[in-house]
Amino acid sequence: MTGRQATGLALIGAGVAAGGLWASGRLAHPFAPVVALVLFLAGTSFFGKATQFADKLRPLVGKHVRVRVWGLELHDRNSGSSFRVHMVRAIGPGLHFYLRPSPEGSPIHLKVAQPSGTRLGDTTVEISGAKYVQWAGKKIKKDEREKAFVLVIQ
Repeated sequence: MTGRQATGLALIGAGVAAGGLWASGRLAHPFAPVVALVLFLAGTSFFGKATQFADKLRPLVGKHVRVRVWGLELHDRNSGSSFRVHMVRAIGPGLHFYLRPSPEGSPIHLKVAQPSGTRLGDTTVEISGAKYVQWAGKKIKKDEREKAFVLVIQ
């Protein structure tokens, strides 16, 4: 068992314990079920396929990239279509990229929900399918003929 998995199990255990205490009436705080759920979900995110893929993508941090979602190239109004990878994370079954449009700009959130068909090449990352993809909080129209996500290192 890795340290990451041990952390995940500890969070799951804490979530189950908090939920059990709340359900039995021993913990009456009104936010106890929320805390229990957050702990449980955080723990489970350490075991998913998205987490394993996110770990493989960590070397992308700091790289300049171009990104296509459902066949459309992503753009920022101010800096065009080139981004620098600020962070890559998995939260639950989602893969989250934070892309910085310019050195001074704030990172923009890109979420790939339930990625499938992942492939990591020397200069590209491809995700064939996803439930949906969000860019800056807005869902991008799905086109089944295209790959859900393609990232090309410049």
